[in-house]
Amino acid sequence: MKYLMSLRQGLEKMIETHNGYLIGEDIQEPYGGAFKVTKGMSSKYPDNIIGTPMCEQGFTGLGVGMALHGEYVSVEIMFGDFITLIADQMINHAAKFADMYQQRMHLVVRCPSGGYRGYGATHSQSLEKIFMGIPGIQVIAPSIATDPGDLFNRAIESGVPTLFVENKLDYPKELLPDRGEFWIKNITSDNFPVVSLCPEGEKPDITLITYGGMVPLSVEVMKYFLYEEEINVEILVLSELSNLEGKMNYVQTHKAVVLEEGVAEFGWGSEVSYELSKLGVHSTRIGARRRSIPSAKKAEEMVLPMFDDVIATIERDM
Repeated sequence: MKYLMSLRQGLEKMIETHNGYLIGEDIQEPYGGAFKVTKGMSSKYPDNIIGTPMCEQGFTGLGVGMALHGEYVSVEIMFGDFITLIADQMINHAAKFADMYQQRMHLVVRCPSGGYRGYGATHSQSLEKIFMGIPGIQVIAPSIATDPGDLFNRAIESGVPTLFVENKLDYPKELLPDRGEFWIKNITSDNFPVVSLCPEGEKPDITLITYGGMVPLSVEVMKYFLYEEEINVEILVLSELSNLEGKMNYVQTHKAVVLEEGVAEFGWGSEVSYELSKLGVHSTRIGARRRSIPSAKKAEEMVLPMFDDVIATIERDM
């Protein structure tokens, strides 16, 4: 199954189970959302798909109010870069209401994020770390290693306001099967599971920890080292980014590389590295360079983490 189809099925399950609502710009027919996740849904569920003007603050506030009233609501931000516009609604409203009134809020804010498509500085960022340290908000990142629709349903059922980080490049991709050409997939029993991909029958030499849109790149890195260097790379994929408690216990090696698409400094990778250090695991971070993301392909590749960057880092650390 493709990532997009899984996600669409998750949205439909919320509507059919809870009479939930989808809110966002251009999510109705004929457009069906910037990345076509909601295509056809406004014809199927005309009363549950709410198209909005270009006002992220306004329609996110609407979603917060509806969730506070007990409705199940998914808000779509057209590009993840625009989550800066909803900071007040999420940080000072959704997170605080849930805590102050001891009320479950079934609210998920979906935000297509990431680069590699030449969209330029204001449509290519991975800004989810802005929300990771905020009490009362959980940050969840589906990937091709997980079931995006299932993760969405777990997030909406949790009753915790959620930022749901979808990578733009993943929508047309097939989900990884339980057993691949050269690896086995293991999934933990956590509500938002940790997925490990390990070379079949081999003890890993180093762990590559990542999430979201960096999973396909990580699989290519694993394949390269297995076939070209006879080094066994274990990939650990996290889906719950804002809670690392206990998750580093799944690391099987004493060396790790932490890979994220966003800027490495002051981010998710820093927290992962800190947790690893408490377990005596040496780690190195890889992320985007600290500058705006250009639209020209070659220039964009100089800013965002690339295959060669990961290969060089692992070779150095080994």
